[in-house]
Order: sequence, then structure tokens, then C-alpha cells
Amino acid sequence: MNSSDAPTSRYDSLETKKKLVAKLLIPIKKNGISHLRTDDIARHMDLSKATLYKYFSSKDEIIELVVELYVMYFVEMNEALEEAADSYVRGFQMAFEKMVLHANYGSEAFWTDLRELYPELMQRVHDGIAVRNRRLRAFYQRGMEAGVFVSLNPDLLILQDELLFGKLVDPQFLMARNLTFRDALFDTYEMRKRLLFPSERCGGIADDEMKEKLEYLALKIARSMM
Repeated sequence: MNSSDAPTSRYDSLETKKKLVAKLLIPIKKNGISHLRTDDIARHMDLSKATLYKYFSSKDEIIELVVELYVMYFVEMNEALEEAADSYVRGFQMAFEKMVLHANYGSEAFWTDLRELYPELMQRVHDGIAVRNRRLRAFYQRGMEAGVFVSLNPDLLILQDELLFGKLVDPQFLMARNLTFRDALFDTYEMRKRLLFPSERCGGIADDEMKEKLEYLALKIARSMM
């Protein structure tokens, strides 16, 4: 049999690697990457060090895949906005959900280490954010032109999104204000909805499915904050 026809080793599976790397997102959010050792990586992935090196050639490869996963969330948001082109309500709800997830997997500790140790990867994150913001700006602009959204400055809306969601997933911010993440999440959703949609439209927005998603997000993210 030709060597090129040989089955690929399970250790070469990109999907498997991404699933393993996804286990690092929360630890990296909490502690950054500068002090992340291979022992720590193997422990978080539930692997021995020997098995870890069968999947990954180096820590650099792992960090690159972490960034790829993060950028993938931007791509998913872009695709979600395109899929919801016929419904501004659905697009708003999808964008809200994705923005919460983006914020949850990022942190100042991670960004600081990435800027210092892997500037080229940090640039990929910046590029992904720029593309996401352009798509989000165009979405807001279309909704305003269609008379569905209140007429506001879309760039300021995006800035507000970035600042607000960053604080929303900050445990210290929540504790200082005696807030639970669930309550803050639901209140933020209501505030964003009432800001974007005219008052006569808000009452007619179907929220049942979205509120189920918010309950799931609240449980998932609150656990990661512990």
C-alpha cells in the first residue's frame, strides 16, 4: 500500500486537537499563558505528558490552536449575522449570545501574555475583532435604515458592547455590586433589547427560546467563574 494511502493517526486529527485545546480556554482566561507549563496543559487535558506530545509538537502549537479557536468564534458570529439577514430580532439575539461567549473566553491576563509572547497571534485576534465589528456595524446600520432599530451611532453601540460584555463576565465586578451572573446577563439582554428596538416593538419580540439559551449560558459561564 502506498504510504500516502495509509490511514491518518488519531493523534493528527485536527478536530480532536481542538477539543483538547478547548479545555484550556477557562484556565488560560484565569491565569494567562506565561506560566502555563506542559504539566499543567496535560493535566487540564486529562492526558499524560507522553500522550500530550503525541498530539502536539510544542506549547507554541497549542497556543496557536487556542487563538484559532478564539478567532473561530468571530467567524461563527459573522455567519450567524448572515444567516439572520431576514430577521433583525434573530440577528440581535445571535449577536448577543456570541458576544457573551467572546467575552467569556478572553481576559486581560491572556491578552497581556499574548501581546508580549506571541504578537503575531495577537494580531490575528485584532484582525478577527475588526472583521466582526465591521459585520456588526453593517448589521446595526441595516436595521436602522429599515426602521427596525432605533437610530443610534453604530460605532458607539459596538464600543458599548465590548465594554459591557467584558464587565459582565468579570467576577470581581459582579461581586463588588452584589450581582449574580445570571441576573446581570438577563438584565443586560433586556437593556440591549430596549435600547435597540422602539418601545412599540419590544413587547412583540418572542423571547422564550432566547431565554432558554440565556439560562444555559448563565449556568455554563457561572461554573467557569468558580
